[in-house]
Amino acid sequence: MSRSWALAGLILAAIAVSAAPALAIEVRATADRTEVTSEEQIILTVTIEGSMSASPELPPLPDFTVFRGRQGTEMSFVNGRRRVAISYGYYLRPLRAGTFTIGPVSAVIDGERYQSEPFEVRVLAASDAPREERDIYITVTVSTTTPYVGQQVLYVWRLYRRIRIGEARLDPVEFPGFLVEDLGQEPRDYETVVGGQAYLVSELRKALFPQEVGRLTVPGSRLSYRVAMRERSDGRSLFDEVFGTTRTEGRVLHTQPIELDVRSPPPAPPGFSGLVGDFSVDAKVSRRELKVGESTTLDITVGGTGNVQLIAEPRVEPLAAFKVYDDQPTSKVSRDGHLLSGSRSFHKALVPMQSGELTLPAAELTFFDPEEEAYRVARSEPITLSVFPSDSPEDLRLTESLAPTTGKVSVRILADDILPLHKGAEVLSGSRFSPVSRPWLLALWLALPPLGFAAHWALDRRRRHYLENSHLRRRREALRRARRALRGARSEGEASRCLRGYIGDKLGVEGSALTPAEVRAYLSERRVSAPLLERACSLLERLEAAEYGRSQQGAAGSVDDVSPLLADLERELGR
Repeated sequence: MSRSWALAGLILAAIAVSAAPALAIEVRATADRTEVTSEEQIILTVTIEGSMSASPELPPLPDFTVFRGRQGTEMSFVNGRRRVAISYGYYLRPLRAGTFTIGPVSAVIDGERYQSEPFEVRVLAASDAPREERDIYITVTVSTTTPYVGQQVLYVWRLYRRIRIGEARLDPVEFPGFLVEDLGQEPRDYETVVGGQAYLVSELRKALFPQEVGRLTVPGSRLSYRVAMRERSDGRSLFDEVFGTTRTEGRVLHTQPIELDVRSPPPAPPGFSGLVGDFSVDAKVSRRELKVGESTTLDITVGGTGNVQLIAEPRVEPLAAFKVYDDQPTSKVSRDGHLLSGSRSFHKALVPMQSGELTLPAAELTFFDPEEEAYRVARSEPITLSVFPSDSPEDLRLTESLAPTTGKVSVRILADDILPLHKGAEVLSGSRFSPVSRPWLLALWLALPPLGFAAHWALDRRRRHYLENSHLRRRREALRRARRALRGARSEGEASRCLRGYIGDKLGVEGSALTPAEVRAYLSERRVSAPLLERACSLLERLEAAEYGRSQQGAAGSVDDVSPLLADLERELGR
């Protein structure tokens, strides 16, 4: 009996729903906030009441990148009248700072057009927002913006955050025109306080060495991540809400490029080593007292901070009273400190040929000090050796005992004696193909060295031109690099970075932070055909929409579309 009454109640409720008049038709557009930084995004919610089939029409939004979000339906009764509302979500990512008007959103319902009220939003540059009001931000600093060629420039990238983030991904940054050395572990995490707020900091350090005079650009960086959001039952988004269902929202942080004015140092004095930084020279010997024919080891060490990869052997006056045997130098580079530092040691075995007080002259190294803006000479201290007559003057000892106290026969060869000499022309008479006996072979033999030198010079010049012109190198390798990266791409975000990186390499700009609007502008300047231009921008927008808006509209097959697009772009942009 109770089941019959329940069924009857449901039927009556359904009849009441169909018979109940609907409330008034209305189109509303609201934003979760009207003031953001250029690193954040706005959630635009469009609500249409009174229709289940109408779709919203957004106004032109040239100052934003728009991604489609979630859609929801709500039905309720108010004073016996049925209320039907459909909500459409959109993510608006600012392209620049300023104050912008979100125009009216419209919808056509039963042949009549309805519109929402327009409103304004304010987008602050990331640097304008007070740090104490920001939950997450990036800073990039360089130690100087006016370095000399070869001077070490400290590049420090820091991510400050006081919220939990996930799927953080920093796009690779290339530094054309620089030699780059990583410093320390990547990344280094620590805590700090800024404006009374505690932040967790992730820090990256690099040593940059400019290789060209003039304007060089330290590229901007691009960090994508997802942050947890909470939704209440009424559909409005709240950050860190205690109750409600959790979802994540994709966001992107950008840093601006930094321009460096690279200077050329003054004309170099004779003997300039090519080193730029702060260096010292030290010398020591294994033995200060020895006999004629015995050996001692001279170690000359050059160390300091700067472009330590270029450390060469310092200048030493000829050691006329010694026989000198060079050994392989040893190097040590430290990347754990504030700056790149290191040393290189040059080892020589010295065998005195006469007795007496013999002085080893100072080793000298000329380098450029960017702090003093002048060339300096580093010198070691002279070393005096006490050399005694040999017990057997005719015996020239060319070995040095490696274990003199163990009683074992263990020696190190310091030099070989003169090899046997061959005298007379008979050494050539047995040669079957002697150039002397055939004039044409002699001419060919004599022509080979200059021909080989000319070929080597041409190849070396081409190689130098290719290596020095970083832009040309990036252009030539753009397609190969993009295809190699695309083979390992497993998501829309990775495919998007492949496409942006290729366009940046071909056009000589930093591609990792390119937006679809910037891609359109750059490709238009290169007179890329309109269909290919629209195809590239549309694909890039679909990839970013799939990555950040969690929208699957148009995402299927987008990754597979990148490879043929790269081939078509290569044909038009050329090498």
